Amino acid sequence: MYDKRLDALIATADLGSFSRAAKALGYTIPALSKQVNGLEQELGITVFERSNKGVELTPAGRMLVEDARDIVERCNRAVKRATWSQNQESDIVRVGISLYHTGQPVLKLCQDLYMKGLDLRIQFVPVADTHESYLYTIKHFGDEVDVLPSTRLPTEDERDCNLTIIGNPFICLNVALDDELANRGTVDVEELEGRSILVPKRGNAYTDSARDEITEKARGVEFIEFPYYDMTIFDRCAMGNEVLLSKEIWRGIHPLLATVSVRWGKTIPYCLYYSKNPTPATQKFIEAAQQLMDEGAD
Repeated sequence: MYDKRLDALIATADLGSFSRAAKALGYTIPALSKQVNGLEQELGITVFERSNKGVELTPAGRMLVEDARDIVERCNRAVKRATWSQNQESDIVRVGISLYHTGQPVLKLCQDLYMKGLDLRIQFVPVADTHESYLYTIKHFGDEVDVLPSTRLPTEDERDCNLTIIGNPFICLNVALDDELANRGTVDVEELEGRSILVPKRGNAYTDSARDEITEKARGVEFIEFPYYDMTIFDRCAMGNEVLLSKEIWRGIHPLLATVSVRWGKTIPYCLYYSKNPTPATQKFIEAAQQLMDEGAD
């Protein structure tokens, strides 16, 4: 997939000498030196400054090695993806987990499925806590992740995938620990009068509904919109006197925030997102999850 001389280049840069790099890669010193020298000559770039103490990267060499690492990583990832694609009949389901899109409900679901004897192997794959990472994962289901748990996303983000609902957590509030509401277990909407409230931009019917009820029942409220939930929003709420429209599923996500329930009964679906063309193993996992939810509802 790539010029294997890049391995010699990277090892020499990391270890600072041809001898140590040769030992690490299982080459003789002359063989490794020939690979590096040949590559330098072909490219017309001096990658290393040689001395009795070893080798050091030149400025141009440093840039080349940095890009070489990226090439090697991308090639290895491509092989990994192709392997997964070839093995679509595998009994493995990869579930994406992040701190922000908490995995606790899906972890409990997987535990229950295991106890019921589901004959699938489940792997948990870390997903970065950014909206962009989630959108990328959704558009590339099957590459590294097969199933992604999340509270309901905006409609425009769901175009490239299917979903099944496995829960309906309450929409609630987050406030700083020293906020006057922090020690209140539950509040009425009217008690938000005059407060500044952090809310996601419109586009999600469930959070939009909560926002509309606050507008109707609490006077003098100032809404401060943000694009998407991420840790910077939780940090902002913890460090200020603003209220954050949040979700019960995030209780405990930030050590300096208190979660306050609201007397309105508003919920937001908690879903498993997956490809429109799922692997057989993924389809089996989703069907088993749905059956478990149906049994719990009876």
